Amino acid sequence: MTRVLIMAGGKGLRLHPITCKTPKPMLRVGAKPIIRTIVDGFVSQGFTDITLALNYKAELIQEYFGDGSGCGASIRYLVEDEPQGTGGALLFMPEGDPIIVSNADVLTKVDYQALAKSHEQSGCLATLCVALHQQQIHFGVVSSENDRLVEIREKPIESFHVNAGIYVVSPGASAYAPAPPFPITDLLMALPPRAVNIFPIEDYWLDLGRFEDLGRAVAMVAE
Repeated sequence: MTRVLIMAGGKGLRLHPITCKTPKPMLRVGAKPIIRTIVDGFVSQGFTDITLALNYKAELIQEYFGDGSGCGASIRYLVEDEPQGTGGALLFMPEGDPIIVSNADVLTKVDYQALAKSHEQSGCLATLCVALHQQQIHFGVVSSENDRLVEIREKPIESFHVNAGIYVVSPGASAYAPAPPFPITDLLMALPPRAVNIFPIEDYWLDLGRFEDLGRAVAMVAE
């Protein structure tokens, strides 16, 4: 499994106005654009066959990467005249081995070789990477039964596994795809029961879709 598809066509509406002239994947965190850090992460682990799915200000990303030789990759482009959603681009990929799919706004450390192995061993049609997200409730949470108090938990910390924006999709999954445009999560939910493998990300993970998260990433790099 060597193919990678990076979804980099979104308009980054939650980050306006800074994305009015610069597509979100090209925003810099430290010395490099977000998408360059993602590409470098794949290349460092031997995944050099990379396709970028583009729409919004596609020419800026194409001009930056060219054929990918400058970063040790072979980069091709799927330029969508109309947005196809985070899943629609899969239908335009050539048939072949399973594809590792990544959003272009997540910074994380993932062992992609281990991810590929987990997917292969699972025998599933897709694999979903999940990250641990914790959120503190700033109040006492009351549990009751039949209008009687059972428990008060003071400011508890709730833990959830959230979609990390990284997937592996096997060729057979496309038979279940809805008509594009569609989010890749719609495809996952359309697959047969127990056909989606779960791969937990143990290291850090940051989604950069909001100003506060982008600021956190910039601060981490500065440290």
